Amino acid sequence: MIIVSATNDNYAQHLAVTLTSLLKNKKKDTRVHIYILYGDLTDISIKKLKRTIKKFRAAVTFLKVDVHMVEEFALSTGAQNYISKEAYYRIMIPDLLGEDIPKALYLDCDMIVRTDLSKLWKTNIDTYDLAAVDESRVIPVQDRESRIYRLSLPSESYYFNSGLLLMNLKRWREQKISSEVIQFIKANPDKLALLDQDALNAVLYNRWLRLEDKWNYTTSHCAVLPLEKAAVLHFTGPDKPWNSKSPFKKEYVKYLRASLWKRPV
Repeated sequence: MIIVSATNDNYAQHLAVTLTSLLKNKKKDTRVHIYILYGDLTDISIKKLKRTIKKFRAAVTFLKVDVHMVEEFALSTGAQNYISKEAYYRIMIPDLLGEDIPKALYLDCDMIVRTDLSKLWKTNIDTYDLAAVDESRVIPVQDRESRIYRLSLPSESYYFNSGLLLMNLKRWREQKISSEVIQFIKANPDKLALLDQDALNAVLYNRWLRLEDKWNYTTSHCAVLPLEKAAVLHFTGPDKPWNSKSPFKKEYVKYLRASLWKRPV
């Protein structure tokens, strides 16, 4: 199983929590190779992340991204100003990983994985560019309509959350999808209120497979689905377990302790 995430120093601790939950809940026979994309990460953060992953005997590769590739891309303002430029890195995954890797599972670094992800990993996406969870049915109707209108999508379109993406890298390379998405980003900066997520939905709106909600249980899902059904918790929005009275704080703290992040290296 190939896992990819992106981080900076501000989110390195939270990535350690995400990876700890992933590795702690995987089956013993599930082999995992983690790729961490970064543009600016201190040596101490890299050492701590390596220690966290080594504890579970998983493989890890750090891939430095040329930050100049995204420096001209739109950044979020207002209520979404917590979204950083690292959000764009996932678009470059097909080019950053070796061509011998046909598929990858991207995870945001503000998540908690509650179960083994083998079933998700085995999802057949041979005829799709990616698989993701539809967020359009759990966000307010006004927000959904605003996103669809802003991106000029057909009115019946779904809209996925880009925090968890099962990506068909083979198709991305063959069809030059990264270039297609980047072209949209450069041409439509005024439409990207949610950065890469808007761009991906605009370009791939009819080329993705809908996953069960449990695989990316966002903050918006709390009002619709029981929390116990969540396989992957995703702390969407500005209120996180580390800066608010989040209902997920107890789980976050549990995996933070298990990550050994607070211990000196």
